Amino acid sequence: MGLRIALGLAVLLILGNAHAAEFLTADPLKAFMYSEYPLGSDYFIRGNEDTVVFRCLLTKAQRPYAGVALSELSIWGNRTGPWEVFRRRPDGAFVYVETTHFSDTSCLESCRSREYLASGRCTWSPGWPRP
Repeated sequence: MGLRIALGLAVLLILGNAHAAEFLTADPLKAFMYSEYPLGSDYFIRGNEDTVVFRCLLTKAQRPYAGVALSELSIWGNRTGPWEVFRRRPDGAFVYVETTHFSDTSCLESCRSREYLASGRCTWSPGWPRP
């Protein structure tokens, strides 16, 4: 009986720590730009001061959840990512989900990082950035 209790407590401890390890943020773009969590790929090869940031708004029609995916230009050799994916929670916060590639980038929007770094906002333009 004591072994069952010890195993049960160990499972609860592991599950509790896994939940506590979730990265939560109110602003996924800020978290991405300032590396506030362990990024899943090698972004910002040339720094974050003058690059193009990509966003894809995710809907439940496309994915099992609504959220946002973020990436940036310096490592986009094949125009499919990688993307840092955040799921929107019912309370409005975002939780980091994964790093992945998307085969369909029709949702692509772009913004210059220098605009975000200067103002804290991005003016998102649809599609691939114009020269």
